[in-house]
Amino acid sequence: MTVDRATEREADSPGKIRPRHRFFRKQLVLPAEHGSWSWLLIPYFAGVLVAGRLNLPALLVLIGGLAGFLVRQPALTYMRIRAGRGRKADGPLAAFWAAFFAFVALVCFVGLLILGRVELLWLLVPMAAILTLYLAASRQRRLNMRTLWMELAGAAGLSAMAPAAYIAVTGNLSSIAWILWGFMAGQNVSSVFYVRARIADTHHRPVNRSLVLWTHLAILLAVTPFVLSGSVSWLAIMPFVAYVVRAGWVYSSERPVKNIKSFGFREIGVQSLGGLFIAAGFLI
Repeated sequence: MTVDRATEREADSPGKIRPRHRFFRKQLVLPAEHGSWSWLLIPYFAGVLVAGRLNLPALLVLIGGLAGFLVRQPALTYMRIRAGRGRKADGPLAAFWAAFFAFVALVCFVGLLILGRVELLWLLVPMAAILTLYLAASRQRRLNMRTLWMELAGAAGLSAMAPAAYIAVTGNLSSIAWILWGFMAGQNVSSVFYVRARIADTHHRPVNRSLVLWTHLAILLAVTPFVLSGSVSWLAIMPFVAYVVRAGWVYSSERPVKNIKSFGFREIGVQSLGGLFIAAGFLI
């Protein structure tokens, strides 16, 4: 008898307590895309920095946003199991975690409304549009394009944590919140194209280098008018200039990644620094 089978038999036997990993399964609960955490947390902290302080509504946004972010993995797992593409034994556990995270997100949202942050309801309109794009992308037949559009929708959607945090702290839905969302969405989208290109080079897969470069240039051109108009300082545009430079570096030749884990941490560091520059651009 193997160790795994022995463990299963012991866990199923009367009087035995199941190990914790039976209840918390990382594959069922946590998203597989590790970099997506930065797409949520960096915009959130940028929003808090621009707002200037941290309060209870901001904490509710963080908890509710994390819960809403985490609900996707168990929900998708449960849907796959229902479609016959997963272990039926994992169904109840996936359903539990999906319901738990959804409940936490709902409680936080109701708490924000009770605290008078009704302005957050305005974010539901663009978020619904992004969700529609995400669902439409999931139905595409071409796997590569489906994954790209789903990542872009997810990156843009998670960057809404920036205006959500700002509104939660200030209680004010101003142009700053919308502009901040645009800047953080631009940074997240830039990261999607850059990371995908580097990973494609690592696995010797074809990549549209022109699309990577032109997308970065388009994002830079999109944020430039806000600097020229004085809405934000030049600091906010500096990350996007740097992103165009590295997109040109990727455009010129294949750039395989030597160590995926180190590359991931380095990208999180770059995005964090970019978030600081963007926040500083709104404050100075």
